[in-house]
Amino acid sequence: MSEIAITCLGSGSALAEGRLWSSLLLDEKILFSLPPTAISQLYRLGKDPTAIDHIFISHRHADHFFGLPFFLLLCRYRYTRDTPLYIIGPRGMEKATVELCHAAWPDLKREDLAQRATVSFVEIGEEGKYQAGGIAFEAIKMKHFGMDAYGYRLTYKGRKIAFTGDTEAGPHLDRLLTGADIVITELTHAAPSDGPGHLDTETVSEMVARLRARGATILATHLRETPAPIEGLLICQDGETYLV
Repeated sequence: MSEIAITCLGSGSALAEGRLWSSLLLDEKILFSLPPTAISQLYRLGKDPTAIDHIFISHRHADHFFGLPFFLLLCRYRYTRDTPLYIIGPRGMEKATVELCHAAWPDLKREDLAQRATVSFVEIGEEGKYQAGGIAFEAIKMKHFGMDAYGYRLTYKGRKIAFTGDTEAGPHLDRLLTGADIVITELTHAAPSDGPGHLDTETVSEMVARLRARGATILATHLRETPAPIEGLLICQDGETYLV
């Protein structure tokens, strides 16, 4: 089975100190979350932005999608893409992106961008199976402060990959993780916590124990602080690449 390279462009939550905002790149093609800090990391690590064909956005908090205007600016002024760019996110993603681009650079208009890049938005209105170019995936509704938030599950190189985005525990999370071979999970709280909207070490430890029993690989990101080691869990570090 072919290895998958998972590069951590950033591993921090919105309030993290010493970590860039969470963003993970699979085989330099598929991106989970796009904060502004991811752009400079791509260059620092020698990654080619034009190789990224799919950007998955779990929900519309700033640390997860405010990098889109910067990325689209590159498409408009620095590169000409030979392949379409698919942006996957909750319902209203296209409108929010256009408004964000207009606020950042009023001259970055959709019609101008279309001259140099084909950008397709795949908006998630409800749970179900979707297609974005050559990638089929499933979206599952997460529980995150009442927002339109989704976790994603896709099959890539013969393995099932689950990305939680931001969420608290519950049956929705269990459904997302069912059958997953590789899990990218948020771990915002470095200690047991009853705070809503996010996962803590107690919940993730239990998750890891279940998933390891059937050979899954689990990576933790979206860290506010660095948690104590959990056996079988890879704690993402900014700039590191993990071959899984």
